[in-house]
Amino acid sequence: MISPVDLALGAAVLLVAGLSLVPRSRLVVTMGFLALGVLVTMVWLRLDSLDVALAEAGIGTGLLSGLMVWLAVRSPEPPGAGGMEPSPRLPWLRPAVGVVCGAVLTVVTAAVWLRVEDRLPAWGGPVEEQLPDTGVEHGITGVLLAFRAYDTLLESAILMLTAAAVMALSSTNLHQAAAPMPPVPLALPWATRLLVPALVLLGLWLLFAGSRDSGGAFQSGAVLAAALILMRTSHIDLRGLSTYLLRPALVVGVVVFILAGLVGPMLGLPWLSWDPDWAFAAVLTVEVLLTTGIAAGLYMLFLTLENPEGVR
Repeated sequence: MISPVDLALGAAVLLVAGLSLVPRSRLVVTMGFLALGVLVTMVWLRLDSLDVALAEAGIGTGLLSGLMVWLAVRSPEPPGAGGMEPSPRLPWLRPAVGVVCGAVLTVVTAAVWLRVEDRLPAWGGPVEEQLPDTGVEHGITGVLLAFRAYDTLLESAILMLTAAAVMALSSTNLHQAAAPMPPVPLALPWATRLLVPALVLLGLWLLFAGSRDSGGAFQSGAVLAAALILMRTSHIDLRGLSTYLLRPALVVGVVVFILAGLVGPMLGLPWLSWDPDWAFAAVLTVEVLLTTGIAAGLYMLFLTLENPEGVR
């Protein structure tokens, strides 16, 4: 049953989403996006989807907001803002297109949700029956790395290829791609020294807790990338990491995932299938290395995108 809290959250999401789209100032848009990320995380928590809430808080709200804040500080006004006025001949065109797109999106989303709702109860039984063969105790982790491991592999590969593409477009070396950081308060380096160990421990806990509770590689990788970004913004020298370790860390997770998937066909099992006797070891190895790749990919995106002038 929908409670007043749910109604208030829904209204707040719509209001803040509007504030994130309408203003012309990057600072205002960034603040709206930060608030929207917090509200969306709370919505997922209200839906009892802790894993999705962790991903939204870590990747959507945390890392992307960090990049947006940096861009907003460097350039509060978007380039070409003065040329964004609607055409005097067709002033109704832009609102009309927005209304039509919103209506289509609403209809499609409602249709998909109504079809999925009838099938939700049928998902629990098969997952619980086959979960012991995956080597983990948490259903979502079992789904991501066993029942739909191919999708997880593609998602990890997309992040890897995206980071590699952005790095290839950069006109400078990776350790030189970031623009000089602005002056920071003296308290920030001290706060970083206190927060980074806690973030590393939190990331490791999310990684290993994912086998039996909410967590996993994506959430853990996002937290570890946040620790790297915090050190970067605090003027801590990470050129050694960027020069020698970032590229191997980016690809190792996907490569090992593919190699682990090939073990199944060599033993007479399907692609990306593991024997229950060694499934936990395989899942743990893949999760650890995927976490490394995700953290490296997200940090690499931050390094290259924080300096748009360094991208061709």
